[in-house]
This record gives sequence, C-alpha cells and structure tokens, in this order.
Amino acid sequence: MANGIRGVLWPPMLVRCALATVLFVSAAVAAERVPLLTRTTLVAAAVESATDNIGSGWCGRGMLSILKNAGLGKGLAGGNGQDWELILSKAGWKPLRCSSPHRAPLGSVLVYLGDGKVGKRPRGTPGGYYGHVEMVALGPTGQRLYVSDNPRVAPGGTVPDNFTGRAWVPPGRAIWKLPNVGEDIESILQERKALALKYFKRTEQELASLNPAIGQ
Repeated sequence: MANGIRGVLWPPMLVRCALATVLFVSAAVAAERVPLLTRTTLVAAAVESATDNIGSGWCGRGMLSILKNAGLGKGLAGGNGQDWELILSKAGWKPLRCSSPHRAPLGSVLVYLGDGKVGKRPRGTPGGYYGHVEMVALGPTGQRLYVSDNPRVAPGGTVPDNFTGRAWVPPGRAIWKLPNVGEDIESILQERKALALKYFKRTEQELASLNPAIGQ
C-alpha cells in the first residue's frame, strides 16, 4: 500500500456509512434541544392548559384550543386523543420518529392510543378508553410540561405506555429550520463530523501499531 495513507485504508463506503450514522444521531439530539415554537408560545400553551375551563379528561378539546390560540389551528378538527395522528396528518403536520416522549422536541404534539387499540384491557380512565394527546410545552419557570386538558410534569396522562413513537411537527416548521434560540445545528453537525474523522484516524493508527506490516 505504498500509495495509501499510513495505517489501514478504510473502505470508502464504510466511512461514509459511519459518518452518516454519527451525523444522523447528532442531528436527532440537536432536534430534541431546540424548540419548534417560540418560548412565549410554549409558555402561553402551558398557562392556557392550567387556566381554561376545559375539564380533565377532555384532552382533545384542550389540544384543539391550545393550537388554535397558538396560530396553528388551520385544518384541525376535534377528536379523541387517539384520533389525533389522523387529524394532524390531514392538516399537514409531519411525524418525527421519537423513542420517548421525554426526547420529543418542544412544541411537538404527542399521541397515545387507548388500551383497546393495543390489545389491552381498558384501565378505566378516559385515556384508557379514548387515548391521549398533548403538546410538549414550557412552564413559566422553564420546566418541561406536557399540556392539553391539564399541564403535567410527566407525559402520557394515564396511558404513558401507549405512546405511538412519533412526535408531530407543525406545517412549515422543518426540523432543520427552527427558531433561533442559541442552538446552532450546523455547528453541532460540523463538530460531530470532526469527532468522527478523528476517531477513524485514531483507529487506523492503533491498528497500524498492532501490525507494523500494514501500510508498508
């Protein structure tokens, strides 16, 4: 390998795949940290959830009211909590894969199915029968809250185990074009790319030290 780099020549396809994986994971982490809506809107959603006259158990009604008052009500209709993925989809909202409600972007909407939809015996709560819907918002002091019929510090209402695994993003709020809140996604991606390249360079050197014949 007289014309190769010192150490081991990694197959180009392997390097590209590894870099793509690092960048994807880094971008997902960045998306968790950056809100889709302004802080003012997120706090207003939490305040409305706590002060409106919508009773507990009416999450769909509360969600519709919050989104309309936030200027995001176009194309939306009322419905039970578990119906909201279809409602959002018809209104042009886009799903983002999400492993946990705790990792969902601020401003996204989360949906949970009723027990019957997932083959469970209903647990005797409104959520157990009809599912649940909520927005990830912020309290006045900056704490993360999950809001619809009520503001909650924990996600999912009475059915947190029935999360659909998707966070729904408002129309026109591409995950890479978020409000400026001090998080520079591009710089984060460049940082992760540099770390990945550094890792592969180090690995090449370690392999070369184990087998001095490599690269000669």
